[in-house]
Amino acid sequence: MKKAVGFVMALLFFLSGVGVANAYSFSIDSTNAVIVLPTTKVVNNQPLHINEDAIAGARLGAFLVLKGIKPSSYPTYVEVPVMYRSVIIPDDDQYYKLSETDMPDVGLVLGETPEGDKIVIAVNFSRVLYNSTLKKAQFGDRSVEIIFNENTTPLSLGEGNSKLVSTVEDGKDTLYIYSYEEKSDSKSLGSTLTVNGWKIYFVDIDTEQKKTLVEITYPSGLEKTQTLYKEKYYIMYVDSQGQEDFEIYDAYPGGRIETLLEKGAQKVLVFTPSDFFIGIGGTKQVTYEYEYYEKTKKYQDGDVYKGQWVWDIDPSNYLFTLYLHVDPDNGFPIVTLGEETLNLPMFALSISPVFEKDNNGAITGIAGYRFLRTVTVKKKVTVETTKAEVVGDVNSLIITDEELSSLPNDKHVIIIGGWVSNKAWKVLEQNYDSATIEGLKNDIMNKGHVVAILNNPNNPNFKVIILAGKDYIHTKKAVDEFMSKA
Repeated sequence: MKKAVGFVMALLFFLSGVGVANAYSFSIDSTNAVIVLPTTKVVNNQPLHINEDAIAGARLGAFLVLKGIKPSSYPTYVEVPVMYRSVIIPDDDQYYKLSETDMPDVGLVLGETPEGDKIVIAVNFSRVLYNSTLKKAQFGDRSVEIIFNENTTPLSLGEGNSKLVSTVEDGKDTLYIYSYEEKSDSKSLGSTLTVNGWKIYFVDIDTEQKKTLVEITYPSGLEKTQTLYKEKYYIMYVDSQGQEDFEIYDAYPGGRIETLLEKGAQKVLVFTPSDFFIGIGGTKQVTYEYEYYEKTKKYQDGDVYKGQWVWDIDPSNYLFTLYLHVDPDNGFPIVTLGEETLNLPMFALSISPVFEKDNNGAITGIAGYRFLRTVTVKKKVTVETTKAEVVGDVNSLIITDEELSSLPNDKHVIIIGGWVSNKAWKVLEQNYDSATIEGLKNDIMNKGHVVAILNNPNNPNFKVIILAGKDYIHTKKAVDEFMSKA
């Protein structure tokens, strides 16, 4: 099969080379052509060479199929992994911070401190040892750190109106993230204010005494009837244990709100009636303000980010350190590296020891460490292939003269054989003047064969091609001549 394909490609190359000088101006192959073979068997008691004409037509059909198979190429993009390496970093028990000088291709904004959009990637080499027994590098607890600020941390600190609250819970630095909402509006008698689980129904409004009687429904469904007075503050909350409560203050209770949030309250609603008045149509109205806090996230020291990488939260300074944690007694095993790498949990960065070796290739120590970064880049390449444009149904490529009743307007028509054997000449006579037809016949008789290319009157973009000779040998010559230029 491979030899056959090679032969086909060589044949195409040869044929394309032959036709360069005198190639036809139109393109023809099996997808846009039809070959018409003669069917007449005997004329004036003389047998015609129909079989030989059929062979010539079959050769031409195969040629047109092969013309649709061509070498082709197209551009595309492939993803190629590219590894960047830092300089070798010596182990001098120093607290080392990766810089763009040591690794120009790191692709990150690095700094000595995590300010603005900078992050710090550090190795505490005093916590990295060479294990001479295992012949490996051994990384201890907090030997590698990635330090973020609130602008760069991958932690979800909330978007839009959010409040960050730092505290200590069970001896661990803790950061609570609260969504925050505040609003001023008014309600009329008989209406209900709904705020994230709370419902306040205004049963009565006293515009003279500046008070309103309300029915409060808590998120749990608990109901409470309460009189609310102008410019007093009412805190309704669900604490960290899910308990609901209600408190009253004469002045804005900022300290109490902060305490509730630091204790991890789940929801806090602060409500105050700010004024009372008679609205249009005599409707009693109360103007109010409220603040609403709802806890959405909680982060603590020791929270696992991925694998052995855990968080150290410094909420008061809004610093977030992701570090390699080693604690074999609590499920964080010792980390040792031979020829493999220590993968950081982000940025496609890793660390690899560079070993010193003797002449026999045996490891004798560690020369230093490299940071590695593997990224995928797109590269434009040209793909060499074969393009095949061939007819889907080969039965439609070659037809008999009895099947051709008119000239199609979407294909080249190739008529093989002269007017005596091929009935398709009757279709020619219907579409071209008698002088054209007689000229073709005279050329055949005088020259032995003819290769005639006429415009299709139904569509000049397609041709009517006559390949005919006064006998089968000359018809074969006409076919060969056409093939040499097509």
